[in-house]
Amino acid sequence: MKKLSDNGQFKKAIDLYEDQVKKDKNQNTSLAVNQALKSCIDLDDIKRGKYIHENLSSTRKKNPFIQANLIRLYMKCGDYEKSKQIFIDSNNKTTNMLNNILKGLADNSRHEEALNLFKEIDIKTDEYTFKFGQLILDRMPKEFHKNIVVITAALQMFIKCGDISKAEELFNAIENKNLFTFSTMMNGFILNKQEQRAIDLFFQIKKPSKAILRIFFNACAQLQTENALTVGKNVFDQLAIDSNESKDVLNMALNIFIKCGDLKSAECLFNRIDRTIICYGSMMKLYNIKDQPEKTLELFQRMKQETLIPDEICYVLLIDALSKIGDLSLGQSFLCGMPKHFLSNSWIQVALIDIWGKVGSPDKSKEIFDMIEHPDRVAFGAMINAYGLNGMGLEAIESFNRIPSNMLDNVIYICALNACSHSALIGQAWEIFEKIPLNQRTEQIYTTMVDTISRVSLFDQALELIDEYEQSHNPSIPMYMSILSSARNAKNVSLSEKVFHCIESNFPNNESYLTSARILLANAYSLSGNKLTSSNVRVKVNQSSEKKVAGCSWTVVNGKRFRAHEKSNPYSSQIFKESTRLIDRLIKHGYKPDESWITRELNDCETVESVLCGHSERLAIVFNLLQRPIPTRIQIVQNLRICGDCRKWKNYLI
Repeated sequence: MKKLSDNGQFKKAIDLYEDQVKKDKNQNTSLAVNQALKSCIDLDDIKRGKYIHENLSSTRKKNPFIQANLIRLYMKCGDYEKSKQIFIDSNNKTTNMLNNILKGLADNSRHEEALNLFKEIDIKTDEYTFKFGQLILDRMPKEFHKNIVVITAALQMFIKCGDISKAEELFNAIENKNLFTFSTMMNGFILNKQEQRAIDLFFQIKKPSKAILRIFFNACAQLQTENALTVGKNVFDQLAIDSNESKDVLNMALNIFIKCGDLKSAECLFNRIDRTIICYGSMMKLYNIKDQPEKTLELFQRMKQETLIPDEICYVLLIDALSKIGDLSLGQSFLCGMPKHFLSNSWIQVALIDIWGKVGSPDKSKEIFDMIEHPDRVAFGAMINAYGLNGMGLEAIESFNRIPSNMLDNVIYICALNACSHSALIGQAWEIFEKIPLNQRTEQIYTTMVDTISRVSLFDQALELIDEYEQSHNPSIPMYMSILSSARNAKNVSLSEKVFHCIESNFPNNESYLTSARILLANAYSLSGNKLTSSNVRVKVNQSSEKKVAGCSWTVVNGKRFRAHEKSNPYSSQIFKESTRLIDRLIKHGYKPDESWITRELNDCETVESVLCGHSERLAIVFNLLQRPIPTRIQIVQNLRICGDCRKWKNYLI
């Protein structure tokens, strides 16, 4: 049939179709039906086309390709209502169907009808849609161009087709713009990623409606700049809003503050509005971004007190907050009430695998992972990472080897190499690295491999790997920082100096990394006993305007997080006193404080023991030991690596 149609033998194609129907109509495929309908259209044989349509099965009538040709058929005979009805009734509206009906309406001068149809539907457009839309506008009688309703529909058409320039040209030509026209153009700018132009257009409106205010606030939220935040706040402050009448406007204003990271304004407005699950979720997300996970937990409890039922998104955000705190008991207490059916949600599954790994319960991660019938790369990556964090490198590699080759990507490779790094599985790490195609070895993959071999002091191999990378790439700061950190730990001063000078020469203007590198270099000098040189380097560090990251440890006791060195803690003096008592007692059992881990000169009133007693990880452990009864499990979370002396102190304590 296709061959006959291609050769212009349409009647023979239709005859062949009808002969087949007489023999067994069930044998005709959708392709055959389409060929027959196309031949009827090309032959102008509408009668036979309608007959074919009437005798189709209900299933065939729902086929979108057949529906597209039926629309063409009825458009050709002028039965516009029938064409429109087929289109409207279709559950699988396609761009091709839309184009066919627009062309038919344009060819038959039904311009307003075409524009109204375009306004009502939401289907992806293509260059042909735009072509027919332009055709409709060009053929439209000039008096229609003065009809604000019709011309606004044309405006929407160009916006949907992505031709914002044509839409703007049409908008500027409108003499008496109304609020709906303004809102249409503003939405068009936002849809085409030109939020600032939507904001600028807003200020041309004398009395904006609530609908336009919503669009304006949405533009500010999407832009997420300091200027957008300022402009949005200024407009919001000038509004006299009744909280009961304008909930949506208030929610849009809240969205600006959240998207732009204005926590103070967001909190203030959040407490004023009629809060919904969406509002709670947005605030929880902001607290997580601002690294205030305790506030997220408080908000979750408050939401339940207000008899709102948390949805899957809220639980994902809750798990993220619990993961940041990193305490097993806290995680268990909050998650025990999660609805069982949420466990089938893929985002929750991955979040749970992640948190149980971070709080030292990889067995729980495995339980969740085993519930997933067809794990994707995200689930595999989370499981490998959970094993890696808990020193279960062999299990991580076993999971890695189960991943189908088409799922392997940058993240998976990094998770697997990190797992090898934490378990010192150097041979396995090299095996994984060498199997990664050269064109897939990203900067992050090279950095992870450099870190893996540097941790076991294979510095020559690490430097060779950096040289290999730099043959086809610019130098990478993270790679040099990784090897510098390990050289510091190994008390390798000469290598530390060499790497620092590489960083200094390659990245002279990156003050943030230079400050971090100087701290590592100063530590290397100090660990090797050269306190004077270390102090000289630290003078430069102190002269830098860059903010230094202070070592911090925290632990959860009785459901509340304790941060070491937190002056507001009422137990501070008691903790320091107990830490001093413990160090004296451990010295009697063979513990010798290692002065090399003190990376600065001592003050007159300090001793080696008093300085080491103040390390944050020790204070967090001591705080647990002061509890009655003493916790059966003590879990400490840190933002930096534990120092060598604290590791030794902990082993004596156990």
